[in-house]
Amino acid sequence: MSATISVSPPRGRADIRPSMGRLTLVELRKAADTRAGFWLILTIAVLTLAVVGAQLAFGDADTRTLGSLIGNAQLPVSVLLPVLGLLSVTSEWSQRTALSTFSLVPARSRVVAAKVVAAGLLAVGATAAGLAAGIVGFASGGALDRTIGGWEWDAPGIVIAQLCLVNWVTMMCGTAFGLLLLNSAPAIATYYALPLAWTMAGRLLPGLDPVSEWLDIGRARAPLVDPGVTGQEWARFLTSCLLWVALPAALGMLRIHRTEIS
Repeated sequence: MSATISVSPPRGRADIRPSMGRLTLVELRKAADTRAGFWLILTIAVLTLAVVGAQLAFGDADTRTLGSLIGNAQLPVSVLLPVLGLLSVTSEWSQRTALSTFSLVPARSRVVAAKVVAAGLLAVGATAAGLAAGIVGFASGGALDRTIGGWEWDAPGIVIAQLCLVNWVTMMCGTAFGLLLLNSAPAIATYYALPLAWTMAGRLLPGLDPVSEWLDIGRARAPLVDPGVTGQEWARFLTSCLLWVALPAALGMLRIHRTEIS
């Protein structure tokens, strides 16, 4: 007597990987949990308030307007915040946590994507904080008769969106250099020194000036603090982003996938 044993096909295994939202929350927490991250965030907050206060106390009369205060409040964010995105990547290797991170989440691209999303959220939050600091400073200056003009502001929605975009791109630039070098000190030095060297070369060497207009990210993003950005200015900004953000990020992703973790 023979019996036929029917074997049902194995059911699909449930996806037990942590969601992208959870990974992003973890990366946001890691950005502020370290001493470097905490003090960097605190420094940005203090400097933002100091810039607004100094402009109210010592700035020229025609610069103590709502738009000027909000724009200048973004300076500490655009200068220092990208280091936070850079450190969120390099700290995995400098503190030797990459092994545990990629053991828990073997798909390295998902971890990097979570870091990028977290960095973008930090950039948006810092932009909002700078906006709030500028508004509070303008209100306080008005009470002390230190501001001029009213609450009118040319194209506020467009300018705020452009400021947010500038801070986001700058944050992505720092993160990209972190992906490329995977070491905090060289990445920070390169992030600040290389664009600065290119800017100086473009200004000192007349032949490079036309090229610098398209490849100098500092010059390309300057028009975005005001409304009325032209199509050519947007094209220059996009071109500089491809050089300083997309290229190092692509090379960095390639390096992360090929680097042996020990």
